[in-house]
Amino acid sequence: MLTIQEMTETQKNRVRTRLAQERKKLERELTNSEQAKAKKEIIAEISKEVDKEARKIRAQQKKDKLVPSDATYSWSSSNHKRGYR
Repeated sequence: MLTIQEMTETQKNRVRTRLAQERKKLERELTNSEQAKAKKEIIAEISKEVDKEARKIRAQQKKDKLVPSDATYSWSSSNHKRGYR
């Protein structure tokens, strides 16, 4: 779960605009509990999106890391020719 401090500016702006939309929808100021509940829901949505993006990036990195090659592994190149001293 993200905190407000860990968010980027665009994500913080999203939180602010959604809270403003909630205020406008109710046509009054939000109470502390309503504001906390709305903020928690918004942060949960953003956290899910961030996790989904991170998962997609990790999968892509893993896919890029496993590059098939036609060359076989040369065991003799990693061994010392005269042995360890």
